[in-house]
Amino acid sequence: MTTDLGVRRDGSYYTRLEWASHTLDTPLYWAANINDDDTARNSGSWGAPTTGPADAVLSFFGETQAVKRIRIFHNVGATISPLDELAKTVNIYLSDDADLQRIGDKTASLEDYTWQQVVDATMEQREGWFEFELPKPVHARYVRLQLAENFGTPPDRSFVETSEIKLYGE
Repeated sequence: MTTDLGVRRDGSYYTRLEWASHTLDTPLYWAANINDDDTARNSGSWGAPTTGPADAVLSFFGETQAVKRIRIFHNVGATISPLDELAKTVNIYLSDDADLQRIGDKTASLEDYTWQQVVDATMEQREGWFEFELPKPVHARYVRLQLAENFGTPPDRSFVETSEIKLYGE
């Protein structure tokens, strides 16, 4: 069986993490889990140290892809993490703005770029896959995953989490 370059066996696109607003001091350690196939507890979540919002920008390695379907694996990263840390609201934006290749450091403003919101989801407070079908394919170079708020952890345990995002073509 052969697949197109940049496409996994399950038909989803390979993505690269370009930028994240929240992560650990270890460069992009947790945020890199968004495009890792490890969805197990104790390893596979993007645990952003905030109650929200937290943003991450992914690319298709400089290519433009048609995105028609988006899947998110929603979980928290450790057995001690309560489901309150899951993202309650998830927004997904797509962009074909070539200037995003210069997004810069953690002080960068995502509002300086052109985005099209394609998903505004109120998530269930459970772990597992959630799927979003777009009405028509959207061509994009970049994907912005925003965890807008969590389910209400106390301020001293401020985290908002999800796990993996998969993007599919037509």
